[in-house]
Amino acid sequence: MRGFALAGAAAAICLLTGCATLISGGSQEVSFVSNPEGATVTVGERVLGKAPLTTRLDRKSGQTLNFEKEGYKPLTMELETTVNPWLFGNIICCGLLGSTTDAVSGGFYEYSPSQYLVTLQAAGTAPLEGPAAKSDAQKAKEFIVIGYGNLLNDLSAGEGSHLSSLFTMLDVPEENRGEAVQKIRALSEEYKEIPEFADQVIALYAKQP
Repeated sequence: MRGFALAGAAAAICLLTGCATLISGGSQEVSFVSNPEGATVTVGERVLGKAPLTTRLDRKSGQTLNFEKEGYKPLTMELETTVNPWLFGNIICCGLLGSTTDAVSGGFYEYSPSQYLVTLQAAGTAPLEGPAAKSDAQKAKEFIVIGYGNLLNDLSAGEGSHLSSLFTMLDVPEENRGEAVQKIRALSEEYKEIPEFADQVIALYAKQP
């Protein structure tokens, strides 16, 4: 009887709050990095602060992301979302009521990507000519920020495609890569903010312009 009661309680919570919201939450941590640093980041009409920064945002679709810095052209883009994969388990477990609750609470969506690194164009200059306009250090930093989760997995395993690509970008010799794994892993444990971690790796290995 106690088992049935617990199952009933879980189902009630699922229906009232939405399974996806209950499991993954109605908000999500998102990181913003600008080159140059110090751009004011705005989502809709809400000023989040100056990049680099990491903050939690309520999950909503159709939000506008804006970067502004004096002396540079403002950059506006859509804060991209995808359907939260927990939603499908929610429909199976709880039916349409649970999924409707998720849509209202924000659990329906997740931000993808959850890290943004943008390069602002100086006012009065010609458009940047794609990736070639970025320095090697900037490209490596963008790679770290965007692929942060995969990079952590590779660091834990001691090897992997993301880690190998990063070493290639940073020109780390093959014979030094074992030591580099240990150093970068230590940095990841010390610096939990994604932009700060990326900066530390760049300071250690990247050739500055």
